[in-house]
Amino acid sequence: MAQVASIYNSLPSLGEADEQFVDREVMLRALASLLAQYEYAFGLCLVHAHCKLTEGEIMLAKGNVSQPEPVGSTPTYYPERWLSSGKAYEFTLRETEKPPMELIEEFQRIVKEANLHDILGLYHIGGDKQTKPIIEWTEGRKNLTREITEDDKVGEPLQTAWDFGRGDPVTMSCSIWCDQRTTRNGSTHKGTRSHRKD
Repeated sequence: MAQVASIYNSLPSLGEADEQFVDREVMLRALASLLAQYEYAFGLCLVHAHCKLTEGEIMLAKGNVSQPEPVGSTPTYYPERWLSSGKAYEFTLRETEKPPMELIEEFQRIVKEANLHDILGLYHIGGDKQTKPIIEWTEGRKNLTREITEDDKVGEPLQTAWDFGRGDPVTMSCSIWCDQRTTRNGSTHKGTRSHRKD
């Protein structure tokens, strides 16, 4: 598991990942079509880090909070987000499924051809498809989420995850936004690595 911390610490910041995600509409259509073949059990995510992990830690989601946890402190956890290579980089207490190898291979082929393999990944979609979009923000080493409000949208949050099964795959429904109100206007966002250049 020491490798997980190394992988996580090498992830781009939110700003870096967002800037590299070019030709979005074309890519989103291609990936929506691919994910439809797997009944939208997985969504697309913009790969980025929220903090630095120390050796032996993983980023673990417990309800609305995802934070670094020592690997030995939680006996059972499941991968929740994967890089385009298929390596897991964020985990959850919620039971998940691993993406099938055929999905990973085709996903990787598509994003590699577009040179987006370092910033696009897959996440496991669980729960109710009627769940409302959420916003995420970072406080210290914790990443917090809640339902997005109209006030949140005024700050032009960045889309960081897409669940194509929530509606017309071409128009896409966003399920997670990352609060950037202090990211784009300043050099840091709540003092975290993910929103400033080191």
